[in-house]
Amino acid sequence: MNEANYLFIHGWVDDVVRDAEARDAHRIRVRQSDGHIADLALGQLDHPIRLGDEVSVVVEHARPGQVLVLVDHTTGEWTNYLCREEDPWPGAQDILLIVVTAGAFALALGGWAVFATLAFVLSFWMVAAWLPRRRRDRAAALVDYLIDREYCRWRAGVARQGSAL
Repeated sequence: MNEANYLFIHGWVDDVVRDAEARDAHRIRVRQSDGHIADLALGQLDHPIRLGDEVSVVVEHARPGQVLVLVDHTTGEWTNYLCREEDPWPGAQDILLIVVTAGAFALALGGWAVFATLAFVLSFWMVAAWLPRRRRDRAAALVDYLIDREYCRWRAGVARQGSAL
């Protein structure tokens, strides 16, 4: 992931409402300094957001309406939804694959099947759970850094516009 994958929106909260379609979800409207309104979907709110609060929001270009990070500069609160994505537990298909593989190893390898099965389960866990979690953690850290940088740039531009008037 690189910064070209993300869109940064800075502005002020116009409205926050509960999302009618999803449970524990909200929608937020952000008025940008150029007058445009961004209508975005949020997950569960950890802290109250008031109308008029200055916020920064990060969305992914692939999902432009879904908030990944919400920073409320007025209160200093910060929510990174990338860090909240839970690791999936092994599903029925994963367990079936492991059992079938263990059975095949037992038929083919005999006593060595235990070691081969352990090696397979470890490899499967690395590919299915550990590597995606590491990628998500790296993406969350990158987005945290980028939103700080982009907010400083945006705020300096707003200050320049204010002093020019």
